[in-house]
Amino acid sequence: MRTQRSDRSYRLNRRQMIGGGMAGGAALALTGSGSLPGFRGSSVAAQEQAALRFWVPPGSPLFCDVHQEIAADYAAINQSVRFEEVQCLPGETDDYFQAILAAIAAGNPPDGMVIWDTPVSLGARDALFPLDDLMAASEHAKVEKWPVGLLASCQYDGQTFGLPVMSGLYGLWYNADLLAEKGIPADRESLPKTWDELRQMSKEFTVWDGDVLVSAGFIPNNAVFDSYTLPIWSALNGGQLYDAANQTYTIDADSNIEMMDFFVSWLDEEYKGDIGLVRSSAGWNGYVTEDGLPPAFQDGRQAMLQQGSWVMGDFAAEVEPVFSNWNIGDHPVGPSGEAVVSGFWPNWLAIPAGAANPEAVFGYMDYMSAIGVEKWFASIVDIPTNADAPDVLPQTVVESRGEEFAQEIMEFWGSQADISTAMWDSPVQGFANDRLTQAVERIFTKSAAPAEELAAAQSECQAELESLLAG
Repeated sequence: MRTQRSDRSYRLNRRQMIGGGMAGGAALALTGSGSLPGFRGSSVAAQEQAALRFWVPPGSPLFCDVHQEIAADYAAINQSVRFEEVQCLPGETDDYFQAILAAIAAGNPPDGMVIWDTPVSLGARDALFPLDDLMAASEHAKVEKWPVGLLASCQYDGQTFGLPVMSGLYGLWYNADLLAEKGIPADRESLPKTWDELRQMSKEFTVWDGDVLVSAGFIPNNAVFDSYTLPIWSALNGGQLYDAANQTYTIDADSNIEMMDFFVSWLDEEYKGDIGLVRSSAGWNGYVTEDGLPPAFQDGRQAMLQQGSWVMGDFAAEVEPVFSNWNIGDHPVGPSGEAVVSGFWPNWLAIPAGAANPEAVFGYMDYMSAIGVEKWFASIVDIPTNADAPDVLPQTVVESRGEEFAQEIMEFWGSQADISTAMWDSPVQGFANDRLTQAVERIFTKSAAPAEELAAAQSECQAELESLLAG
């Protein structure tokens, strides 16, 4: 759910998109060798005026319109290109993914595109144009211009297949007024530094009325089983879910079992051991639920939650908040962890294999990285990540909290980009995300013990990866 998307089912659409990634892997496997027809190298001759086709995922009219405007701006200053109408494809995000795969397989893909997924899963199947030579010769898109953790989600087998141009970054959102009411220091530096400290503070705010959770401090994993943020929590406990360097999953590592045991114990102690009761009481992720339950955070009944930077634009989009004094802090460190990390949601740029004008569209992507992002950000509050991008402030925050606060928050998001852990970097990312969602669901609903369920997920994800690598 974000203002750039078309409806209130945004978070589910993200999950559906990952499912589309799984189906896409199967579709690509049908080619036999894993490669796709129509791949063109960097020697494609430049045309006198390239007619560029650019696609973006299905979103709101605002999201679609801003990409039309950015393309028009670029064409106005670069007479060597013109754009066909930017295609903001209808349907859900999995439909978009399937449309890309079909276009690549048919030898008629767009020249460039925005994807809400990792380029690795496509790059590993030769479905994307490698960008390294173009990056090296670029003005803004050189390797050193990007945060390391974000760029890693675009790299596979020594090649780079995307640009991490705009990122949704994660932090711990908190209601500073609620903390102050309990006599808890509400400045960022005083927030809990460890999971134990966060768990202890959370109890101060948790109130039950029978089987209805009236208010809460912090709910482990947001109680929405978000497998996409699980790599963050794993890294906070000194672990990882996938080792890209060795192409190995590590889901059932001791640190990850410890993580899930900690969360289940927290659920038992503070939330009656019943995630179903938690879910049926309110929306705990900052958005109205599919069943129409209001978001407890904006309603002043939730002290803290993990959420993305896009909430700056969505904070008052669905309901009128009862408070305005929100802030965002670092994630705390787990029992076996040593360092604070963050993570991200991708809005990456890529060039499909078989694109007719890879050099020309890369020029547009280079422009987008440092210049076009300003207009993008003005409409959609994702965070520009390139070192050359201009300093921009979210106007919704400027208007509600003032320019000084908005500037400070943007500096905070910049720090989160710099400490983002490696994630979105597996060739079978879609399969793994779906399997981890299932695993966490089973663990939190007490259908399986953490150790055995993580071991099962480990076995299945590694088998899927090895099958792809062997093909």
